[in-house]
Amino acid sequence: MIAKEQVVLKNVPEPCIPLPKTMPSLSDGEYKLRLNKVLQAMEGRGYEALILYADREHFSNFHYLIGFEPRFEEGILILRADGTLSLLLGNECLPMHKYSRLPVKAILYQVLSLPNQPIDKLKDLKDILREEGISKGTKTGIVGWKLMYPRYGTPQTFDVPAYLVDAVYEAAGKENVSNATDLFIEPDYGVRILHTAEELALFEYGASYASESVRRMVAGLRTGMTEMELSQLMCSGGLEVNCHTLIATGERKAMGMVSPTDVVIRLGDEFNCSQGHRGGLSCRTGYVAYSEEDLPGKAKDYMEKLAAPYYMTVANWYEHMRIGATGGEIYEMVQSTFPKETYGWVLNPGHYGATEEWCSSPIYAGSEITIKSGMCFQMDIIPSMEGYAGANCEDALIIADEDLRRELQESYPEVYQRMEQRRAVMVDTLGIRLPREVLPLSNTAGIYRPFLLNKDKAFVIEQ
Repeated sequence: MIAKEQVVLKNVPEPCIPLPKTMPSLSDGEYKLRLNKVLQAMEGRGYEALILYADREHFSNFHYLIGFEPRFEEGILILRADGTLSLLLGNECLPMHKYSRLPVKAILYQVLSLPNQPIDKLKDLKDILREEGISKGTKTGIVGWKLMYPRYGTPQTFDVPAYLVDAVYEAAGKENVSNATDLFIEPDYGVRILHTAEELALFEYGASYASESVRRMVAGLRTGMTEMELSQLMCSGGLEVNCHTLIATGERKAMGMVSPTDVVIRLGDEFNCSQGHRGGLSCRTGYVAYSEEDLPGKAKDYMEKLAAPYYMTVANWYEHMRIGATGGEIYEMVQSTFPKETYGWVLNPGHYGATEEWCSSPIYAGSEITIKSGMCFQMDIIPSMEGYAGANCEDALIIADEDLRRELQESYPEVYQRMEQRRAVMVDTLGIRLPREVLPLSNTAGIYRPFLLNKDKAFVIEQ
């Protein structure tokens, strides 16, 4: 175990890791594999049909099957046990059915359209469901995005609109309808928890650009500029985000998840910025300062009190991410060395990522879920101590055994080379004894500069 005394500030140059030039695409075979995984999960639960609901932010289970999601409307996807799919979309999203990676029957359902748009072809949803094979006695699962039951509630606790639940109840009979979201994202057995080389290569693309955006903001941070000016240094253009863009300085830092404004950045300000794309998010939190001398008087002991213990915990977290370790063991390591009662973290110390920033998490007290090859994680420990800026160097990584590493190397050599370059920085420069199965997705992985105006200094572990 790394001790706080091993955490020191040293000169750490910016790593020269290139950004991906081409975005990997998923093959038709990948989507057929996904469909088969879901059908097997349905069979195991005895479902004859699944109803998947999606909106602009909560789309990933829907997207997983057909490769796209509704934009400013919502969508409903019906999957039957024979593998056939029906897709309900509103006025403006209906043409997007052509993007589906699996054959679908497209159905206009104008309730999904924007307010006051035409409803001249409106049909009753229960009638549509019956026409698509969901009738009295059809055992039907409803899939939203929030892992409610079996975590809490009952099998009839849902996180989708009431009109959809009511229609499914009418079509199938209430006694035949239950929440099936866990089939997709339950942290032990969900079909989306273990990823293929194709999926991981695509995640690396998004995570690379997210981390580069954050790196550029940190590198370009200066007093006197506004938050909005700083945000314009990001490099990812119109790439799809998996989380809002966050920049908050000074008093706004305490507001949490807020977007950039024209607030002017000042010496000694607290600072937080993050950017996330499908595959991973990067975040950095610290002070707009060169050294302790620039900190507010009440926070002069920031390094000793919070920053160094935090980075000690981060390094230990990375070193404990081994295949076979349990989520409960990871949680207990964090709690025993960086107790939440002292340091104020309230969320899971680490979680799964994917097309969304937070999929679910196996890391919680008493978890017996083991770390496995194919998992995609966010290193995400967020302390909150009164009077201090906080600390965060959140980045994305994957777990890959020897077989998966070989497949990545053979099929995606440039992706694998970037992962190995990031590993080399973490091991050789930062002193983190990274398990062989950990492959970082973020160019900034492990690099934390608590004084954000001191561009040369970062924490390292002295062995």
